[in-house]
Amino acid sequence: MPVPHVMALSPAGRPARLLIACTTVLLIVGPTAASPAAAADSVSYDFESPSQKLPFMAINGFGRVLVGPAPGGRPGQAARVNIPNDGRSFKSELVIKDLDAGSHRFSFANYLPGDWQERDLDTIVAQWFSTQDDGGGIKPVVALSIHGGDWQLKVHWMSNGEVQESVIPLGAARLSHWNRWTFDITWSSAGRPGSIAVTRDGVAVGSHEGANNYHRGAPPHFRVGAYRPNWRPEKGPSKRVGASEAVLFVDDIAITSTTAGARPDVRPTAPGGAASPSESPALSPGPTPTPTGSPSTSSSALAGGAPVGGAAAPGATAHEARTDATAHGSAGRIGVVGGVLGGGAALVGGAFVLLRRRSATGSPRRGRRRSRI
Repeated sequence: MPVPHVMALSPAGRPARLLIACTTVLLIVGPTAASPAAAADSVSYDFESPSQKLPFMAINGFGRVLVGPAPGGRPGQAARVNIPNDGRSFKSELVIKDLDAGSHRFSFANYLPGDWQERDLDTIVAQWFSTQDDGGGIKPVVALSIHGGDWQLKVHWMSNGEVQESVIPLGAARLSHWNRWTFDITWSSAGRPGSIAVTRDGVAVGSHEGANNYHRGAPPHFRVGAYRPNWRPEKGPSKRVGASEAVLFVDDIAITSTTAGARPDVRPTAPGGAASPSESPALSPGPTPTPTGSPSTSSSALAGGAPVGGAAAPGATAHEARTDATAHGSAGRIGVVGGVLGGGAALVGGAFVLLRRRSATGSPRRGRRRSRI
């Protein structure tokens, strides 16, 4: 008999159903808003979790990338990178690909041990490389290196078929010290300038405005570790004479998608560590130029996927770089969560008041329904 079923779905029961529905929505939507999907082109490596695997490795010769205890009083673990002086080895890098050609924040920490040997040749410790369609060798579009006792940044772009270069000094290097680097990069395109803002240990140390890309081939991907281009076998043995192996440490790599022209919150530039803004010529659309310059690409060996071990280290130091790379989105997430929870609470409260009011006064429509039955 359908009458009891119809009475159960009568308007008098709607407030109760409304209360239940609102509560359910609040319970479902609230946690969902609190945990938004990860942004595209966002990745991080802290070398602490035993389940986390290393990125792709680009190793030429007998270099190594191994995970072990971090030096310099830093808690937890870090990646140890080395290039032996054996006549063949010249590169040991971690490679992160599949980034788009937009804007990103790159952050990482690195450490030069106290016995680091200063030489008037570049040791590239991070580079952004654009693989060309024709497979030809070309210089990285952006490269962070240590030259002698100083940090420097090289930016490359194409003009009239020739590779142009800007060298930006970033201040003196400190040995036995963990450096926290942040690079806010917006890649240029034909007709649109790009930008680079660099901080070290929270201090602005350099910037570049203008072309920072070849505008051909794949979008630049990120490499971090150690690369000595003057140790390539075709360069000959002369630049290896008297040199010790290259050993350094890397930790807390984080890449996050950002908006164009993003700048980190930084302290004023430290005295002596400044770099005047570097500008490249204004861009204009034109035919794709032919790349020139010294080759800097090589075949890469996949050493891959070795698990890393160790528990997460206590304290804030091991997580500073990761916090810097993701904190810019925290305020927005808090606002969204607060709005959802506040609106849901108001909805549930209104349904509860309506339910109490109808329970106290009764429903005339319900009475009429019963009289017709």
